[in-house]
Amino acid sequence: MSGGLKFLLYLVSFLIPIVGIILGIIWMNDQELDKKAVGKNCLIVAIVSIVLSCVCWFALSAMSVLPAFSGY
Repeated sequence: MSGGLKFLLYLVSFLIPIVGIILGIIWMNDQELDKKAVGKNCLIVAIVSIVLSCVCWFALSAMSVLPAFSGY
């Protein structure tokens, strides 16, 4: 598997986490070690993306509650 294809799969896993989770589950069960490693990494990238988006969402919602950031 080429480096460009790996990068594309990791990018898609980050931007669309459900694709990374599905791809990771399918490819982690493959016999090829290269596909197994890419599947594991796609799964990790997708989970990190979900956690990061939740943290950012909670941080932004907490900032909107503070009077200094409300705009009034």
